Amino acid sequence: MTAAVAEIMLRQTQGAFGDPEPTAGGGALPRLAVAVGSHLIAALLLVWPAFWNGYPLVFADTGTYLGQALLHYLGWDRPPFYSLFLLLTHWQVSLWLPVLAQGLLVAHLLGLVLRALGRSERAALPLAAAALAVLTPLPWFAAQLMPDIFTGVTVLALWLLGFRLAVLSLGERVYVVALAVFAVAVHQSHLPLALGVALVGGVLLVGRRGWRQAWRPTLRMVLPALVAAVALVSVNAIGRGSASLSPFGMVFLATRVIYDGPGLAVARAQCPAVGWRLCGVLGQLPGWHNGFLWNDDSPLRTELGGAEAWAPEARDIVMATLRARPVAVVQAALGNTLAQLGLFGIGDGLEAWPPPHGPQPLVARFFPQEVRALDTSRQQQGRLVADSRNWVPLHAAAVVLGTAGLLGLLLLRWQRLPAPTAALAVLVLAATLGNAGIAGALSGPAGRYQARIVWLLPFVSGALAAGLRLVPQHAAAGLRPRFPG
Repeated sequence: MTAAVAEIMLRQTQGAFGDPEPTAGGGALPRLAVAVGSHLIAALLLVWPAFWNGYPLVFADTGTYLGQALLHYLGWDRPPFYSLFLLLTHWQVSLWLPVLAQGLLVAHLLGLVLRALGRSERAALPLAAAALAVLTPLPWFAAQLMPDIFTGVTVLALWLLGFRLAVLSLGERVYVVALAVFAVAVHQSHLPLALGVALVGGVLLVGRRGWRQAWRPTLRMVLPALVAAVALVSVNAIGRGSASLSPFGMVFLATRVIYDGPGLAVARAQCPAVGWRLCGVLGQLPGWHNGFLWNDDSPLRTELGGAEAWAPEARDIVMATLRARPVAVVQAALGNTLAQLGLFGIGDGLEAWPPPHGPQPLVARFFPQEVRALDTSRQQQGRLVADSRNWVPLHAAAVVLGTAGLLGLLLLRWQRLPAPTAALAVLVLAATLGNAGIAGALSGPAGRYQARIVWLLPFVSGALAAGLRLVPQHAAAGLRPRFPG
């Protein structure tokens, strides 16, 4: 262990703002061991569903994320960065390794946030992880081979960069920047989410500090989204010859406006004069949008040539719908956003995924020693959805209480809250609403979309209520709280 790494880990056993904790009877190595131990315990708590399941949780898209790196191709609907993360963590040895890596990443980030809020990671982190493991959907995403775990990571990392950078060492600052860039890049929905969080953070900073002192921290919050955008465009330019953030994103948008009603109404009104290929399959559309996008017998595949071939026409349909029925599109988007806010059950996606729709063929090819564990897991036996239902009431109660707690703190204590913690509460609430708008309005309401972020509500609410000095010294002295640089 190098001296630099030891120094970073030792900082994680200290209180907020660099106040050292008692060190009676112990030196650097014992404290380092305690710090490492607390993070390991937290990481294991945060991935407990994988142990209960008997194997890491999977989803239909898990196969794509595994395959992009293992089979060297670029999927039309998924950025490759999470695929590279999987490759660099499983080493074609075991798919347990990425899950453990996800648990460690999240545990470490939670520790940094707790330290920034004035709590000792050594004591608070395992307790926070235990509470999150029981009361929130977080472990069900940390234990799954999907990038959804990085939705909440995006929000917390951006807050650290914008509001509490001073509590981090140089190495930690570099790490958080890299983590934020990666978290934004792994999923297309994270880019607008990150830009929205940076916008809200910038408004808060300007309101308290003015433009002159706010631009640097605001830029730090915007930077990960800009770098991730460049990475996405570069990958598509190199891999597909299209310098675009999402070359086929219009397929999802067209599907949304069609199944919301406005797009279908426009198609019926303008077909066949417009010459869209969709005109010939209007009577064959499946009953729900995911059936159109993913079913093998969907007309998208059988008649329209697949998503890549249909993308130009999808763009024309979106633009025609926006011109003809803009109010209806907005109304549908708002309705989907409201519907998404109330959907955060963890059962969505936890059903069995038999071949060829799940990752089983890739596991059999590259991890043959784990095929039996996958096939006999509770998920693949069709038992995990029923298991998950037992936790939904607890999760719902925690989300409601967490939301109420944050709103109460902001409404009743705004002037007395330290400014960075007030900003964290605002950003989490804004990100929760923004995620519902991005996922619900652009893709379609689904439980897993909101479940991937609502764990932030009870975590931040509990951390603030348990460890926050609501009347800091500068506020008690009559000074207005200021965001630190």
